[in-house]
Amino acid sequence: MKNRGYRMVLISTQVDEDAQYLYRKLGYIDCGGWVFCNTPFDQPMELFLRKVLSKE
Repeated sequence: MKNRGYRMVLISTQVDEDAQYLYRKLGYIDCGGWVFCNTPFDQPMELFLRKVLSKE
């Protein structure tokens, strides 16, 4: 993405998924979330993480 000129990446995962720990190790930081009401999921919160891509 950096090679294509993107300056930031935004991803999301449910808060009960282990993927968030991997993303944090890769330099992503928490930046918000959504709570979905009336869903069939046990964990209705989606966590957003972002990473600013360097210009190097």
